[in-house]
Amino acid sequence: MGNELALFGGGGGRRGEMARRPTRRQRAAVERADIELFQLAAHGQHEELKAMLRKKLTEDGMQDVTDVANLARELAGEDQYVASLLIPIVQEYARTTARDIRDFGRGRSR
Repeated sequence: MGNELALFGGGGGRRGEMARRPTRRQRAAVERADIELFQLAAHGQHEELKAMLRKKLTEDGMQDVTDVANLARELAGEDQYVASLLIPIVQEYARTTARDIRDFGRGRSR
């Protein structure tokens, strides 16, 4: 895979659509963030680390909920019956994601 494209089955595009791999700049930003997280953990700054992870979890969770809702909308199309079956699934996914974010770092487990 020497080019900048990779087959991608989810995220922002349609299933099976070609999506761009992260650029060198994006990979460097992720690497810097990983180093920063490691440094916080190494220096015992656990509250700051937990806050950064909670922020990332929240951002990713919100995007995931949006993606699931958009996929449900796409799958249902104009079919009200299919929509009525998918809506509770999307709502439960959103509730579960919100609970996971809220409970992160509180020592609770399922």
